[in-house]
Amino acid sequence: SDFLTQGPMVEEFETDVAAYCGAKYCSTCGSGTDALTLALMAWGVKEGDAVFVSSFTFVASAEAPAICGATPIFVDSDPDTFNMDPKDLEKAIEIVEREGKLTPKAVIAVDIFGNPAPFDEIMAIAHKNGMKVLSDSCQSYGSVYKGKNAGSIADMTATSFYPTKPLGGYGDGGAVFSGTNEENELVKSCRVHGMSPEDHYDNVRLGMTGRMNTFQAAVLLLKMTVLDEELVKREEVAQYYEKNLSPYFHKQKVLEGCKSARALYTVACEDRDELMSYLKEHGIPCGAYYPRPVNTQTAYAKWNTRSLPVCEKLSKTVLSIPMTPYLTTAALEYVVAVMNEFAASKMSNAA
Repeated sequence: SDFLTQGPMVEEFETDVAAYCGAKYCSTCGSGTDALTLALMAWGVKEGDAVFVSSFTFVASAEAPAICGATPIFVDSDPDTFNMDPKDLEKAIEIVEREGKLTPKAVIAVDIFGNPAPFDEIMAIAHKNGMKVLSDSCQSYGSVYKGKNAGSIADMTATSFYPTKPLGGYGDGGAVFSGTNEENELVKSCRVHGMSPEDHYDNVRLGMTGRMNTFQAAVLLLKMTVLDEELVKREEVAQYYEKNLSPYFHKQKVLEGCKSARALYTVACEDRDELMSYLKEHGIPCGAYYPRPVNTQTAYAKWNTRSLPVCEKLSKTVLSIPMTPYLTTAALEYVVAVMNEFAASKMSNAA
């Protein structure tokens, strides 16, 4: 067609991707970061507001509220799920309310590595304190939380279609899922510079340029046809690791009644850096996500107001190992064998 951005194919993808996850409305955009920012813009997040977010995550989760002028308030992680710790969220809210300088506005709950966050607890805490919850499902499209698919769990949801995601295109892309037409219309307006739907030369609010290009929609429509098959294969890979990797490695826990999208398979290991070198010596790709908590990074250090011990430990111990739907049995066996050799040598030395 002659549409380079938006157009019928993008609208078709929005309809399909919303139907898949059970969301009422979907507006696509240029990236996962755009999606996070657009959702906050639609809620009117601004200077003087506090947005609570994990520090053990990719920077975009905290970048979005900062772009809106709000203050990101960092929350510690659960040592088993690696997701936001609801108890520490309550502590962080109490501190902000006691200081009285900021207005608690929203919580961004990240499904780290595709693993659903504890939404029941987080949403109860947020709603009790007059806040909404934005699910950062940038790594978790295709995951399930207690019978609900990512995109239909929180007050709004942001996701990413970057090539490394469970549903990935051939470049950047994202989407915002919402439960009301009003929120969806606000997202659509903010997506094109705050444009009025009646007068395209009257921008009635601050916005950005965040449209999805049509090529990505074409690719993603095709990728949708194999998403379920790939999610099954990802889970099979994860279960092989679960059953065969040495208990020396602390495996990420998935909450009961939930299903991870398995964007990454991540373990924690006290000898992480040594393990990483060992795997690379044996030709096994791996990566440390994330070696620096967001609250310790240069642009965000000014908001680093308290210690986050679990988050800080995870950043020094986690390692992600090969995870794709198309790993062969031989490749899986090799990865496990090399990792278990490393574990055995460490346990032997300790004994």
